Amino acid sequence: MTWRGDIGGMGRLADRIEDLARIPSRAAATVALELEALIEAEYEGGHDPYGEPWEPLAEATIAKGRHFPPLTDTGAMRLGSTVTPTQYAGVAIYIPHPGAPHQTGWSGPQGDGPARPTLPSRDMPRSWRDAIGAAVSHEARAVGAT
Repeated sequence: MTWRGDIGGMGRLADRIEDLARIPSRAAATVALELEALIEAEYEGGHDPYGEPWEPLAEATIAKGRHFPPLTDTGAMRLGSTVTPTQYAGVAIYIPHPGAPHQTGWSGPQGDGPARPTLPSRDMPRSWRDAIGAAVSHEARAVGAT
C-alpha cells in the first residue's frame, strides 16, 4: 500500500477528532451548574421538574410551624442537593436524606406524605433538555463543530 498526500493532515484530523470527543465532558460542568440551579428553583417555587406544584402542606404540618414551600424550612435538602460533573461526561445528582421518600411519597408509623419530587420521574423535563442542549451547543461552537 502506498500513501500519497500530506501526512500532517492526518495529525490535524486526529486533533480535531480529539476536540470533538471532549465536547460532552466540557459541557458536563455547565450542565451540572444549570441542573443544580433548576433544582434550586424547584425548592424555591414548590414544584416538580415539570413545573407542577407540589402538594400543599397539611394543616398539621403548618401547625408545627412549617411554611410554604414544602421541604425548605430546615434547608437540609435544599442546601444538600448537589449536581456534579463526572469523569466520563455525565453528572451525578445527590439529594440528601430524606429526599427519596419525597420523590414518590411515603407511608409509615408517623403517617403518610405526598410525593414532592425533585428529580424527573418520566421523560426529561423541557427545562433540563434545554439546559443540556445549550451547554453542548456552546461547547460544539467553541471547537468550531457548528
